[in-house]
Amino acid sequence: MKSPDQALYDYVFTQSTLKGYTTYDHLPMSSENAAYPFVVVDTVQTAPIATKTGYSAQLSIMIHVWASGDDRIVASTMTSNLLQMLGFTDFETNGYAFAPRNQQSQMMQDTSVPDTVLWHGVDTLVFDLK
Repeated sequence: MKSPDQALYDYVFTQSTLKGYTTYDHLPMSSENAAYPFVVVDTVQTAPIATKTGYSAQLSIMIHVWASGDDRIVASTMTSNLLQMLGFTDFETNGYAFAPRNQQSQMMQDTSVPDTVLWHGVDTLVFDLK
């Protein structure tokens, strides 16, 4: 059986892929020649909660969207779609039930690649493990 963090990660990755987004588990290397836009499912953080009857936790996951400098609307739309698709409805996967707790979304310009302007959207989603 998968751990809760792996179950959440796999669910988010699969949902992004099913939405038709090119999705990676890492920021693509230049040798991979990744085309923009794309999604990176990133960090999962788990805060365990001990209860009288067992184990619970609060989990957060970060999802990054990258688009070229002239495609802010694409990055914004993808970031918003992922937030709405994943951040407001309870779901079950791999025997775990997740309930959305709170969400944050951010859109920023990125100039970390030489001579390139990119749009970088970040969704941070927090779930209670039920």
